[in-house]
Amino acid sequence: MPYWDIVARSFRIAWNHKYLWLIGLLSGEGGGFSFNYSQGTTRTTTPGRPAPSPDFAAVQQQIATWIADHIALVVLIAVAWLILVVALFILGAICEGATVRAAAEHDAERPFGLGWAWRSGRTTMWAIVRLRLLILALSLPLIVLFAGLAIGVFAALVSKNYVAVLPLVLLGLALVLVAIPYAIYVSFLDRFGARALVLEQLAARPSIVRAHRLLRKRLGRSLLVWLISIGVSIALGIGLACALALVAVPFFILGAFIATGSSAAIVPLVILGVVLLVPIALVVQGFVAAEISTYWTLAFRRLDLDYPPAAAAPTAQALPG
Repeated sequence: MPYWDIVARSFRIAWNHKYLWLIGLLSGEGGGFSFNYSQGTTRTTTPGRPAPSPDFAAVQQQIATWIADHIALVVLIAVAWLILVVALFILGAICEGATVRAAAEHDAERPFGLGWAWRSGRTTMWAIVRLRLLILALSLPLIVLFAGLAIGVFAALVSKNYVAVLPLVLLGLALVLVAIPYAIYVSFLDRFGARALVLEQLAARPSIVRAHRLLRKRLGRSLLVWLISIGVSIALGIGLACALALVAVPFFILGAFIATGSSAAIVPLVILGVVLLVPIALVVQGFVAAEISTYWTLAFRRLDLDYPPAAAAPTAQALPG
C-alpha cells in the first residue's frame, strides 16, 4: 500500500482545489479550533492558616437562584442554541458527503467543482445524518459513563464527602484505559462508514457494517494509516502554529510595549489583531480539514484492494440520485 503517495497526493489535491477548504471546514471532519481560558481568583488569607475550602453548596444555590431569576433568557438561549446545532449538523452532513465525493473524483483525475460537490452532498445528506446518529449512539455508552462519573464527583464535593472523590477519580482513570480502544474503533467506523456510504452508495447501517468488515480485514493497514494521520496532524499543527506565531508575535510585542505606557491604543490593537488572525486561522483550519478528509478518502480507496490510479475521464461521474 503506497502510504507516502497517499500523504503526498492528499496534500496536492487539497492545495490545488481550494474550494475543498470551505466544505472541509464545514464538514467537521478536521476538528476545530478550541479556545481554553481560566479565570484566577484572589483570596485574602491569614498567614499561617490554610485557605478556606470552596463551598460547593453555596455555588450550587447561587446558580439555581440565577437560573430561576432569568428563566426566560435561559430558555431563549437554549432554543437558539438547539436551532444552531441542528442547522450546523445538517450543513456538516452535506459538506462531508461533498468533500468525500470531491476528493475521490479529483483522485481519479476527473473534472469536478464546488457545484457538483454540493449537489452530491445534498444527495447523501440524510444518509450521512443517519450515519452520524448511529455513530453518536455507539458513542453514547462512553458519554453516559463519564457523565455519570462527573456527576458523582460533583455530588460528592457538594455533600463534602471527600472520601468518595478519590475512588471515583481512580475509577475514571481506569475506565479511560478501556475507553480509548473503543473510541478508536468508533472513529474508524465513522471514517470508513462515511466513505462507504458516499462512494459505494450504501445506506447508513450497511455502511457501518462495511466499515467494520474492512477494519477487521485490513486491521494492520488501518492502524498504520491512523498512526500516519496522527503524525501528519502533529507536523501540520507544529508548522501552522509557527506560521501563525510569525503573525501573532509582533502584535503581542507591540501590545506589551503600548501597555507599559498605559495607552488607550491597546484596544484598537487587540481588535485589529483579532480581525487579522481569525480569518487566517479559519483558512488554515479549512486547509487542514480538507487535507485530512482527502487523506482518509484516498486511504479508504486503497485499503481493500491494490488498484492502479483511476484513469482520467473528460467529465465527472454521474451523480447518484
